[in-house]
Amino acid sequence: MTAVPFRPVPGGVPPGRHRSVPSPCPLPADDGVVTAETAVLLPALVLLLAALLAAGASGMTLIRYEEAARASARAAARGEASAVVRATAARVAGDSAAVRLGQDRGTVTVTVSGPAPGILGTWGGWELRAEASASTEGADSSAGAGG
Repeated sequence: MTAVPFRPVPGGVPPGRHRSVPSPCPLPADDGVVTAETAVLLPALVLLLAALLAAGASGMTLIRYEEAARASARAAARGEASAVVRATAARVAGDSAAVRLGQDRGTVTVTVSGPAPGILGTWGGWELRAEASASTEGADSSAGAGG
């Protein structure tokens, strides 16, 4: 086998290949792309953060409403006046909470409700509600009130 001598191709580029010629205009830079993406994404992130904070605040408010309903039901079961029961609920749940009292055969039921805080209550119209029942003191245990 004989070696074929190397012969340079005229122009220095082998056949089928193209010489890369630098473009007179460079490709556009990506300057400002991150800023534009952030500007588009930022309102969605703020809305998501507001919804998460409102959900956390709603959870805390619901716990307050549950505590208020339990404390008010205990006060009503002891025979306190309805003004005292409502004041107990308002002290624990806050003045914006609505309190409803109910009584049935040796059992008293207190319902505390109010709007969810933040954007969930304002825009979403969510209402939080907690209910507690207690047997009234001196109630006949054979009436099925239970303990």
